Amino acid sequence: MAEPDFAAPPDPIVGNQSKTGLVALAKKITREAEKLEAYMRENNLPMPSFDVDALADFPKLPEHVAQSRREIIYSTKELAQLAHGPRESLRWGVWEFLDVLAVQVINHFGIAKLFPTSSTITLAELQAKTSLDATNLARLLRLVMTKGIFREPAPGIIAHTAASRLLAEDGDLEAWVGFNAEDTFPAAAHVLEALKTHPEATSLARSGFCLAFDTVDKEPMFVTLGRDPARARRMGRAMASLTGGEGYEVSHFVNANNNGLVDVDAAGGTFVDVGGSHGFVCVDLAVRYKNIQFVCQDLPKTVESAPKPVCADPQAAARITFLAHDFFTEQVTKGADVYYLRWIIHNYSTPYAVRILRNLIPALKPGARVIINDHCLREPGRENPHDEAVMRRMDIVMLALLNAQERTEAEFRELFRTASDGFVFKGVTRPDGCRMSIIEALWQPKNGSVAKKVSDQTL
Repeated sequence: MAEPDFAAPPDPIVGNQSKTGLVALAKKITREAEKLEAYMRENNLPMPSFDVDALADFPKLPEHVAQSRREIIYSTKELAQLAHGPRESLRWGVWEFLDVLAVQVINHFGIAKLFPTSSTITLAELQAKTSLDATNLARLLRLVMTKGIFREPAPGIIAHTAASRLLAEDGDLEAWVGFNAEDTFPAAAHVLEALKTHPEATSLARSGFCLAFDTVDKEPMFVTLGRDPARARRMGRAMASLTGGEGYEVSHFVNANNNGLVDVDAAGGTFVDVGGSHGFVCVDLAVRYKNIQFVCQDLPKTVESAPKPVCADPQAAARITFLAHDFFTEQVTKGADVYYLRWIIHNYSTPYAVRILRNLIPALKPGARVIINDHCLREPGRENPHDEAVMRRMDIVMLALLNAQERTEAEFRELFRTASDGFVFKGVTRPDGCRMSIIEALWQPKNGSVAKKVSDQTL
């Protein structure tokens, strides 16, 4: 079931201002924690723990239990902020980048992989396995320990925790940490300089990333990473980690009651995944919808590296075609029923995003649907606090890397209007439990509806 892309803020947050006292918050945390623990006990599930053998993720929870978990997350953060007070929160909040720095170094040198997760190691033994000196290794380890990564059960003895075990064993998560710590982190440090020199912040080649890696007015991030196979692979695995993470599962779109694909399936229609990588969305859709034909488009190198066959289900694989296509050129698959863009539009500032939409127009038949599957930012304070922080951080990540952005419903509406008056904006919905929204427009051209020239928008 999907919800409209607006909702009342969770009690007690209204406009991000607390209306609850310390004791009331503490009682609320206790009450919700008791509900969560009771469910875990009743179902013989292991309790949350920092121990090395703890579960990496919560199991799928019934909605009422999942809500208790969310309330614990929101309320503990709020309680901590109130207990610190505004001055101390600001004073030490700006030091959080140092945690990223420590994780960056620990992850880069593969410290978590240097000894078995089931054993301990002395600092001296661990240092001998790295090029770091003993002092710097110890100080960095002891900082990440404050975040639950590794522990020191006795002086000079290092042991794993659940988090350090994941760095050792989960390659996609390791890549996510590496990409953010070694590519995004330097880019973020240069956003101020980028905004001072290019305040319009629309060019792909004038971002914080370009300043950090000396590519201003030379090339955007995607080109830089594309020339470095190791960094490109790391980013690919990082994105795999993200899309498999809580709130980003493809199943939210595949199983959404309002994705409109039942009618397309009944008619044996065509679904085009624009910039669809190796077709993971098409695969999941093809398993559910038995009559739709799928076209997965991406750049030639990506298409060439797609798995063959694309999946183990021969009936699904037979209906998925890969096609090399650059979405900055005119769409080549004509007359499809749906053109789908997941994690595409948020990579680009408005001039580029408009250009992408306009390039679809020559291929669109009346009634064709354009679906954007991205974050859709709600008004401040209208989102649960944790999800709002995640999505607004993602918005700033896009600024740092690409001078791009996450958008509000009004901004998506304006994006389609700017592209052409032939687009009829249908609205925004969001599946329950998902952070990504389904933003939809229909192509219903009026007499004389045409796309303005791309040059009408400043790139």
